[in-house]
Amino acid sequence: MTDAQFDAAIGLIVRGDKSGLKEIYNAYARQICQVITGIVKNPQDAEDLTADLFMKLWETASQYRPGSGHKRYITVMARNLALDFLRRNNRLSFELDDEEQNTIVADTQDVQKDIEEKMGFWAALDSLNPNQRQIVDMHIAMQMTLKEISEAMKMPMGTVAWNYRTAIERLRNLYREDEVYG
Repeated sequence: MTDAQFDAAIGLIVRGDKSGLKEIYNAYARQICQVITGIVKNPQDAEDLTADLFMKLWETASQYRPGSGHKRYITVMARNLALDFLRRNNRLSFELDDEEQNTIVADTQDVQKDIEEKMGFWAALDSLNPNQRQIVDMHIAMQMTLKEISEAMKMPMGTVAWNYRTAIERLRNLYREDEVYG
């Protein structure tokens, strides 16, 4: 879904037309649920929070500023709902990583394809720490740039890039181990 399509769908929602919400839901429900699952670690809670996100989107559509980057907007909304859920349930168990490095980001397309073929991609993602998992989810599922992720997570770009590179290296190592022992 492009920014223009999202903006048009939000316009429909503001006018009370549920078809706008349906368009956004069809385009992003699966990816949003994946991002939330990466944070809360419970598929049932993630499904509930995904439904909550779309109800909140319906209620707050008039607050959206067209042209402000819809992927970042909806991902920040999902992340905040998930983190609020963890805080309410005293399950927030990670802190943001302060480490920064200038890194070259690895290409994920081949790594993702190989891992999906050799082992369950979801199992591989579960082996990552929460920040790494969330960054990989946002980059792969939501197709967000690392800059957009940095802004959404309120993390320095270097930290996001370092976490992403570390996650990809971890996934590559899991793939290699599976190849040797599988």
